[in-house]
Amino acid sequence: MKNYLLLAGLALCFISCSSDDDNTIPEPEENFYALTVGNSWVYEQYQRENQATAVYNPTGVIDSVKIVATEMIDGYEFYKYRIRRSGNDSNNPIHGQNGERFNYFRDSLGYLVSHDGKMVFSREDDQEFFLYDGPVYPVYTKRGENTEIITAEAGEFECGYMEIYARMEPGGELLPALDKIHYAEGIGEVRRTISFASSSIPVIERRLISYSIE
Repeated sequence: MKNYLLLAGLALCFISCSSDDDNTIPEPEENFYALTVGNSWVYEQYQRENQATAVYNPTGVIDSVKIVATEMIDGYEFYKYRIRRSGNDSNNPIHGQNGERFNYFRDSLGYLVSHDGKMVFSREDDQEFFLYDGPVYPVYTKRGENTEIITAEAGEFECGYMEIYARMEPGGELLPALDKIHYAEGIGEVRRTISFASSSIPVIERRLISYSIE
C-alpha cells in the first residue's frame, strides 16, 4: 500500500499592538491568518491526471471551513474550525471521508499550534520540527525559503509556506515526496498538496476557491 504525506492544517497567528499614551492612535491589529470567529473558506481537491504529467483536474470534493467559536483547552484559548467535506461519494481514501469534523488551533508566539501540541506553521523560524510517525517513516516540517506566488480559483496570492517531508530515519536521507502548505497574509490557507511518499509530484492539490473574511 502506498503511503501518503497527509498535510494538516489551517493556520493562525494573532498579534496586537497598543499604546499607553491616550493621545496616540493605536496601530491596527495584525491578523496574519485571518483568525476571527465567522471567517470561512471553501476548498476543492484537484487530482493529478496521470503519472506522466503535472496536470490536475477538479474532483468535486469540497471542504467548507468556518471558524465557529473559541474554546479553552488546558488553559489556552483555541479557535474552533468546523470542516464539512462533501463530494467523495465513492469513498476514495485519498480524498478523505465525507462528513463533519472539528480542528483546534492557537497562536503560540507566531507559531501555529494544534490542540495536541503539534507545530503546524511558522511565520519565520526555519527550524525543522517533528510532525508525526508515518506508516513507515517519521514526517517533519520546516519553513520554506522566501515566498511563492500561488494562483488558485479564489485569486492570486503571495504566500509563505511550510515544507512537509519524510526521512528514512531522524537526520537521515529524505524520501522523494515534498509537500507544501501555503498561507497568504490576511487570508489564511491558500493551497496544500498531498503526495505518495515515493513520488516527487503531488497526487492531490487542495485549492482555495472562495472565502469570506470579516
